[in-house]
Amino acid sequence: MRKSFYYGVGIFCLVASAMILLNTSIMPFNLANNLSQAKYDSAYKDYYHIGFPMPKNSLRQGTVYLPAYSENEREELWDIIVPFAMSDAEIVENDEYFEVAADGEMLRIYRYLDLLEYENLRGDRATELISQDEAQKVAEEFLEEFLPRKKPYDVMVWRGDGGWVVRFAERLGGLANIAFPTEITVDAHGNIIQVSHYFFEYEALGTADVITVRAALAQLPRIEGRRVHLKGYEMAYGFEDSVLVPVYRFYGKCAGGVEFEETVPALRFN
Repeated sequence: MRKSFYYGVGIFCLVASAMILLNTSIMPFNLANNLSQAKYDSAYKDYYHIGFPMPKNSLRQGTVYLPAYSENEREELWDIIVPFAMSDAEIVENDEYFEVAADGEMLRIYRYLDLLEYENLRGDRATELISQDEAQKVAEEFLEEFLPRKKPYDVMVWRGDGGWVVRFAERLGGLANIAFPTEITVDAHGNIIQVSHYFFEYEALGTADVITVRAALAQLPRIEGRRVHLKGYEMAYGFEDSVLVPVYRFYGKCAGGVEFEETVPALRFN
């Protein structure tokens, strides 16, 4: 009886010792985490006010893509030109691009870059101003009818010098490709006046770990005397060192109401 009692006490002490050792071994890790977090926080909190909930850190990976540059030949242009009803117009070419002009419209297709540019120089104008939603609808209809495109895509609209600018960014690896988007400018009367459209194919090169939002915030530029209220962020694809890489895009406003936008590379390669 006494022997079993001492045996039970011994087991209890052994378990208690193990728990103490376990907690002791974890403490330095937690302390290091807290110190690391404090370092990131101190790096940006004097310059940036965070107006969005900080996400939980989770391990994830992002893919690096290479734009597949191709040479556009004269005989391959007709599929692009025909929807614009400019197939009878003269094609002028140089070392950089092919250009088609007819009835106040200009279409330019680059030789070694999958880029199409369109400009409407005609002076015909409607009489009623259109809203932002109407401008987006006009741009979407133009995209569907005239441009080689892929779905899905993200849409952003803002006021530009010539009217409403509608940006379509196709989704690549689940993220919006803001490096090579389609931008369509619609004037205040609903006319398409300018288009810039990339139509690359992309090759996946490999993957790497994604840094946390907190680590990305620590890399934002810090300008003495400037404080920024960050309203949000998104992960997207940006163009860095000739390849497409995931980036954090932060946006908000500086003091005085000036719009703020900055991107930070999101991959960790070491």
